[in-house]
Amino acid sequence: MRQLTLEEASLHDIISDTISSIRPQAESRSVSLVGEVSGGVDPVLINPPRLQRVLHNLLSNALHHTPVDGPIALRATPQGEEVRVEVTNTGEGIAPEDLPRDFERSFRAERSRTRRADDAPGAGLGLAIARGLIEAHGGIMDVTSDPGRGSRFCFTLRRA
Repeated sequence: MRQLTLEEASLHDIISDTISSIRPQAESRSVSLVGEVSGGVDPVLINPPRLQRVLHNLLSNALHHTPVDGPIALRATPQGEEVRVEVTNTGEGIAPEDLPRDFERSFRAERSRTRRADDAPGAGLGLAIARGLIEAHGGIMDVTSDPGRGSRFCFTLRRA
């Protein structure tokens, strides 16, 4: 991934815009979408279009794996010199043996994930791209999962 030009920007605004753009899809699936930004988060050092791509990817992915009437939460909290961002869903989760490979290009754990008929098939690049973009921001991304209960994708950003 090439070097990104970072600028001081409002994470609160990026999260709000991203949630607004994906809300119609969530509503069409009867999925509740919650965004929470703690005080003291802004400003952060980001490339706004690239970070919005990361958030959109993570939320879209969560929508594909969250059952009807399930919640998705996007939260940002300050942690020292960084901000921690979490996208949590209540989908089927990721099998423990698949977690180490979840960010690999073209990896799709279809045996542990049920896809609905209205899901468009993807190339399995989204999480790899998202992680690469977060690393280009100087952050780290990881995932935890509880099979049958959901997953939590987390990443860090530098505060300005």
